[in-house]
Amino acid sequence: MNPILIRCDASPSIGSGHVMRCRTLARELSRRGAAITFLCRRQHGDLIGLLEQEFQVLTLPQQPLAAAEGLQDRELYRAWLGCNQEQDATESLQALDQAGIRSASWLVVDHYGLDAAWEAQMLGGLAAAAAPRLLVIDDLADRPHEADLLLDQNFFGAATDARYAALVPGYCRQLLGPHYALLGPEYALLHPLVPPRTELQRVLVFFGGVDPANLTGQALETLWAPELSHLAVDVVLGLQSPHRQTVAELVAHRPHTTLHNQLPSLAGLIARADLAIGAGGSTTWERACLGLPSLVAPIAANQREGAVALEEKRCLLLINNHTFVESLRHSLISIIADLDWLFSTSIESVKLTDGCGSKLISEHMTQWND
Repeated sequence: MNPILIRCDASPSIGSGHVMRCRTLARELSRRGAAITFLCRRQHGDLIGLLEQEFQVLTLPQQPLAAAEGLQDRELYRAWLGCNQEQDATESLQALDQAGIRSASWLVVDHYGLDAAWEAQMLGGLAAAAAPRLLVIDDLADRPHEADLLLDQNFFGAATDARYAALVPGYCRQLLGPHYALLGPEYALLHPLVPPRTELQRVLVFFGGVDPANLTGQALETLWAPELSHLAVDVVLGLQSPHRQTVAELVAHRPHTTLHNQLPSLAGLIARADLAIGAGGSTTWERACLGLPSLVAPIAANQREGAVALEEKRCLLLINNHTFVESLRHSLISIIADLDWLFSTSIESVKLTDGCGSKLISEHMTQWND
């Protein structure tokens, strides 16, 4: 069987979400007999070592990253790539050729810095035998793709189904919404077992493995308030976070508080929590699948629109980033005084996804090849 190739990156700027959701898909495809090869560019915080524990990883040369300060939108995402798209595709094809890989059944790309130009060059370079199908994983709907299959697991209310209408070919199958969210198999198993939340005793705090703005620390300072001191708190933060030591000190001095390294899965902590405090992004669907009500402060511009739509659907409550501590404190006290919000939000959240998205995507890919 021809391999499935996956192009994604991680770094403190990019975050870990792209690599982690691609790893989830790769695991499901592997269970179905597929041979997986990742293509990743070396850079600080790249997670290549993590992927190498399970899969073949071909590395692209490390490039000096352009200064990203002040950049926004497409300019920012191009800076994350470390080079132009033509160079990235050329180096990717060279790495594949050196590994003896000259064909593939599928090419999967999950990178905000890449678009139809890169995709066309890659598909052309792999077309010696038969051109692979292309799966694009995206969140932004801000650039064209040459996709046969497009996945966007986000929710934007009534706008969800129309965002890519002018950005993909007419033959492209669009798999849109959290029903297709790429979650590990443990979420589908726990989905029917975790009851709706009816009390507030335990809180999960997670703003990603790096959390450059230290919202984790600010949340812990908020939870020091006397009226919140009875709450048990689980904190998850990666060892690479620049604020790890500060957070560890706060945890050590607050009763009923535990600091966890970035775990293989958050499912266990999510299942036993009554409320989450965190960011948007992929973790949104992990929380939703297990019915965990959430107070959300978007940590990237592309997280805000979806978070607003989910708040309108009564699936979470937004926290004002500019007045984070006060907004968070007010929300927590309000929830303690009115637990009906906790119950109703838990009921609405769990309807968003059953955790079977990885299986659905894999079935689309394997059935297409059949």
